[in-house]
Amino acid sequence: MKNSVAIVDNRPFFEKAIRYGLEHGLLSRDNLQKIEADAPKGIVQIADHFGTAYLRTDLETAVARMANLISLYLEDSTNGDLRAAALSLRDNTLLSHSRGGSEMLKRLHAMPGDTSLHARQTDPAAQKLFVNERSFAFPLSLTTYRAQVSQCQANQMRIDFARWLARRLNTQPDEYENFSAEEVIRSAMLVLYVGPKTLEMPSKTQFVKLVEALRKKSFKYKTSSLDAFLREAPEAFAALTRQSLQEFIDSTLPRLKAADKSVDEILHAEAQGAFFVREVPEEDVVAYDKLVAREWVRITKGDADDPAVLATIFLNVATGHPPKAAALLKEAKAIIQSFRANGFDSNAVLAFIDAYAPFEQREDLKAMWAQDLKPDAEIHLADNDPQMPDAYMERALKYFKQNCVGSWKGSSR
Repeated sequence: MKNSVAIVDNRPFFEKAIRYGLEHGLLSRDNLQKIEADAPKGIVQIADHFGTAYLRTDLETAVARMANLISLYLEDSTNGDLRAAALSLRDNTLLSHSRGGSEMLKRLHAMPGDTSLHARQTDPAAQKLFVNERSFAFPLSLTTYRAQVSQCQANQMRIDFARWLARRLNTQPDEYENFSAEEVIRSAMLVLYVGPKTLEMPSKTQFVKLVEALRKKSFKYKTSSLDAFLREAPEAFAALTRQSLQEFIDSTLPRLKAADKSVDEILHAEAQGAFFVREVPEEDVVAYDKLVAREWVRITKGDADDPAVLATIFLNVATGHPPKAAALLKEAKAIIQSFRANGFDSNAVLAFIDAYAPFEQREDLKAMWAQDLKPDAEIHLADNDPQMPDAYMERALKYFKQNCVGSWKGSSR
């Protein structure tokens, strides 16, 4: 049985091209002398650009950089044809080849590495660092380079597609600049699938209504909105729209229709599979909360932005009383008595917040309770200082009236 040994040639493409040219008579000794005379100029320029030509280590690094840049450019421009590469070295300067490799890396750096929609500008310092790394420490093979270019081109197509969708759905660039193309595309597909009378990117309230519409048993998807939307669309974007809608139906729609998560959680809790929504200044926050947290709005009476209302509710819950946005005198005394007898049930407050508060407010509300209200109330509602007794709760009730909603007048006795 014969053993076959695969021979792997790991020499730089630049070196392979020179050897091929010499062996096949494409490069003469004069050509080689010209290349050898040209090389030091490029090496010094590269050393100066990334460091200094006065340090031996920088010069040695520059030699490797130059070989990597020339190899990348030569292999790409000739598509790996050693004959064409040797002829290119014969007919063009060494500096033009290394400069070509450098320009390839700069173009790659300028391309989008992801699908975020913020405006991109060339950062000279970042560009220099990228070329620095990719020409020496982490040089790119042609295969890797082309794969990265291909991915960046795909990213650019998604970005262009998302911007086209946003423009068609009456959204300005400054509204979506902090979102990704995928988030914009996903929201656009939701609109096209549900098919509201007005085709536009949704605000938070509109998003909730769209999802609630498709969760109804009577909902049926109709193609009329999509057909009208694509009537004058560019062919490439029309194809992407149909493809994206099918992906939406296959992967996103089941998640939206599942009852295990509220629309509020879907909108705010999911980093993967998130959606773009427009910020509408005139949109009523209470109107949104009514859609996603009706019981919360009822309990807070629409005043969830009032710290006194929240304090009253949380102190009620923490002492085992029904959540109320205001307290009568006897109710305030009952809260104080319960606290002095049993302390606060902090877990009950946190569970209450999870059960009723809008998702995006929950962490802030929990922090308000745990870090501010609870430790402050534990000091002021207590009666454990023999030097300053508060058996009649005068100090505690004064604190309650100042920090909560106490619906009584006059003396607290």
